[in-house]
Amino acid sequence: MLPMRDSGVEWLGEVPEHWEQRKLKFVAHFSGGGTPSTTNDDYWSGNIPWVSPKDMKTSLIVDTEDHISEKAIVESAVNLVDPGSVLLVVRSGILKHSIPVAINAIPVTLNQDMKAIIPNSDLLPMYILYVVTGCQDRLLLEWRKSGATVESLEFEYIVNTQWPLPPIAEQQAIFEHLDQETSQLDRLVATIRTQVERLRVYRQALISAAVTGKIDVRDIDIHLGLEV
Repeated sequence: MLPMRDSGVEWLGEVPEHWEQRKLKFVAHFSGGGTPSTTNDDYWSGNIPWVSPKDMKTSLIVDTEDHISEKAIVESAVNLVDPGSVLLVVRSGILKHSIPVAINAIPVTLNQDMKAIIPNSDLLPMYILYVVTGCQDRLLLEWRKSGATVESLEFEYIVNTQWPLPPIAEQQAIFEHLDQETSQLDRLVATIRTQVERLRVYRQALISAAVTGKIDVRDIDIHLGLEV
């Protein structure tokens, strides 16, 4: 166990003694987005990905449902975001319980409900993603905008968050370890879901067979063969 110290930050708690911490705005810069006019077909005839909250169902963005044109970038309030940025949903009903976060593998643009965190050389994108993913319950309390009619995060709260800064090599080791462990867990979850679906199909077939007389429930003892 590494020697620990109190970070002095409520959401962060204790951290290893050798870790630094800085406000996020001092180790990253930020980009927002917008929606080109939907009445101008020229803006929506291109192949540039335009990320909105509906695309944030995976931790790696490789394409989007909607695409815009170069003309839309020139003539509206959208910017091109380089690959390797950390994308956050900042306005959506999903923020009642979670913060969708992803990294873009390709250049993208964003709609107005999104923000991009572009880290400097002291901070790795995957480390930011895992911090947000692992601490989102606490970060929701830190970042949520009070009094808003729609669930949203306050940009000023985000940029002024005290952020943990392990050495770069340690950040790399952390996310490589997490990639390996979470991949194993994802495979286990997929296996369990497959088994649950098979049981659901079997349950439906069993009920159908029983109520239509295909099996005589008077003479058999049905046993699923499952070990609990």
